[in-house]
Amino acid sequence: MSNTPNNGIPYAQEGTLGPAVSLNQALDAADALLQLEVQAIQNDPPASAIDDDRYLVATGTGAWSGKDGQLARYVVTPSSWQFFPAKVALNKADSLLYVKANSGWQIASRPATLPVISGVIWPGWWGKC
Repeated sequence: MSNTPNNGIPYAQEGTLGPAVSLNQALDAADALLQLEVQAIQNDPPASAIDDDRYLVATGTGAWSGKDGQLARYVVTPSSWQFFPAKVALNKADSLLYVKANSGWQIASRPATLPVISGVIWPGWWGKC
């Protein structure tokens, strides 16, 4: 039995479950979108790709035509690109976080100050534990 390339999720062994193929396709989709890190944001596929290479499609051309704003993931078997909707991804090319907006992929904005998270205990709460 093998695992998904990104997160190592074990595939269902074919022949043991009736819907193993459908289940494995769902596991592939989940694996592609979990802990989403992409090689780059570009318009067309790279000249060469390896299994599980993921890219954000800017304005799709060539094999990515019509896939604007989607996540492209290369799979060795059957040597093809899979496309998924995505909302946020870390771009390895510039180490920045990107979010999907109406106008395409944009660098995620960061607030000037980060909110403070504390373990505030409300008056009277402690005694009720």
